Amino acid sequence: MARRKADSTHTTISITWKDKELFRRFAELVKKTRNGEMYESDAVVFNKILIYYVDNKEPSSKTAKSTYPTKS
Repeated sequence: MARRKADSTHTTISITWKDKELFRRFAELVKKTRNGEMYESDAVVFNKILIYYVDNKEPSSKTAKSTYPTKS
């Protein structure tokens, strides 16, 4: 798996803009401000979707898998 820097808590994932627009449809309103409405962050929405996915689908492995090819 990819290595992460010490003290790093977040990562960047790459998705298409089309998927991101669909993804953001699930963001809920947090509060209304003077500058407009503030919705949940992408990280919060991703976490909610991940929790739902974990609760409703059996993982294919007990360990995380790399998305990069590795030699056996």
